[in-house]
Amino acid sequence: GVYYSLFVRSFADSNGDGIGDLKGLTERLDYLNDGNDSTTGDLGINGIWLLPIFPSPSYHGYDVDDYYAINPEYGTMKDFENLIAESKKRGINVMLDMTCNHSSKTNPWFTASKNPDDIHRDWYRWIYENEEGYNMHTQIFGHPLWNEDSSHPGFYYAGEFGEHMPDFNLESTEVRNEFKKIMRFWMEKGVSGFRYDAAFHIYDEIKYPLGTIEAIPTAVKWWKELTDFNRGINPESYSVGEVWDSSTVRASYAAGLGSTFHFNMGDKFIIPQIQTEQAGDNTYARVLQGDYDLLRERAPGSVDAPFLTNHDQARAAGLLKGDVAREKLAAAMYLLTEGVPFVYYGEEIGMMSGTRDESKRTPLLWNSLTEDGKPKDAMQTSWAQDSDCIYNKKTVSIAEQQKDKESLLTYYKRLIRLKTSRTSLLRGKFKAVELPFRTSKASSWMMEDEDESALVIHNLSAEENLQGPLPEGWTDARMIFATDSRSSADGQMDIAPLSTIVLLR
Repeated sequence: GVYYSLFVRSFADSNGDGIGDLKGLTERLDYLNDGNDSTTGDLGINGIWLLPIFPSPSYHGYDVDDYYAINPEYGTMKDFENLIAESKKRGINVMLDMTCNHSSKTNPWFTASKNPDDIHRDWYRWIYENEEGYNMHTQIFGHPLWNEDSSHPGFYYAGEFGEHMPDFNLESTEVRNEFKKIMRFWMEKGVSGFRYDAAFHIYDEIKYPLGTIEAIPTAVKWWKELTDFNRGINPESYSVGEVWDSSTVRASYAAGLGSTFHFNMGDKFIIPQIQTEQAGDNTYARVLQGDYDLLRERAPGSVDAPFLTNHDQARAAGLLKGDVAREKLAAAMYLLTEGVPFVYYGEEIGMMSGTRDESKRTPLLWNSLTEDGKPKDAMQTSWAQDSDCIYNKKTVSIAEQQKDKESLLTYYKRLIRLKTSRTSLLRGKFKAVELPFRTSKASSWMMEDEDESALVIHNLSAEENLQGPLPEGWTDARMIFATDSRSSADGQMDIAPLSTIVLLR
């Protein structure tokens, strides 16, 4: 299927406090999927990944106070249970963001662990000053790894993502068992899976005595243990890990996690190629082929999770200068690859961002603003600063794009329906396909399962049609999708600029 990644705080506000909440999300589920296959007004997604919804001292929620509760700004447990029930009616799976690497500094477990004699002491990575085997001066992401506890001078805890996010000790059997309890708690509520934050960091070697741990095999073993545990509760459970690293490392982790996000796909290939209108020698498809070959070799049976950009990256529409034709092309270049794609909320209407994280997570634009800057849609959230929202002054709202047959939103609906309606695109395997003529403007591949094959061809030129013979065996194939109605593939291809076609045989 296709998942939609959303920040509850920015999605829909049911009570007028400016902050998105679970009731608001539930009321707007029909925008994502109305549960009726015969309608075309909804996006047509099959799953939602909710960025953290647990109590937390921060707006983003990645430092968790309580893993068994709902952030009161977002509602109650009853609201969450209602969201699950309404999602189920519409065929939408719900995935929760889960941080196993660290908690908040205000989490009662961490507060208790400050006492060297407390049972929670072993739940976090504590050392004493200049303890043998550790480098007290290690820096990561521009800050110290080790942070002194002011209430117990001479004792330090690890915090890879900052002193406000103390790192768990996954070597502790109690911690591992606690996370299994957490998984069971939410899965019994109806959650279908989890997105594991910072999955790559849980056993980072810098947190352990020199030479005592091998990060990757140790982490993969734990993720496999947790994945098997979840599938024991729900055999259909689907989870995905954040492993922001090379394709080789991602493939290794996929053997434990079952699925990892395809980092570098959007920011290193799709967006630069569209910006420069240069596909090279089918470079993108060739690189993807190598990535998928690695996955099949190191993690047989795993599922890829392609995406364009996420909540930690500059939004694609801004990088593509708000050019709708280029945004449509970018969407097709990841949605029509292998695996379970993730659409980042607002991407489907071309929302933009700056460099600050907050600007990448601003309110979804349901409707335009009134002249005095108030939202016309009562459920539009308003928690973010104007300085972070300024990038979307010209972004066309959902309400306006719903009326436009040529809008980016309408195109996303078409693409998602195409993806979910053809078995070759939904469950097929990717294979790079070379065109029978020389060009640096085309990106092409095949998606194939046991029942059918689909040929996907993109024209990256903004000026010229892509014209030439079709690959061998495809001259009699049926064209089932074209970005531009002027494109054709009757024995020969003739693809309009910045457009995609899909053939089926």
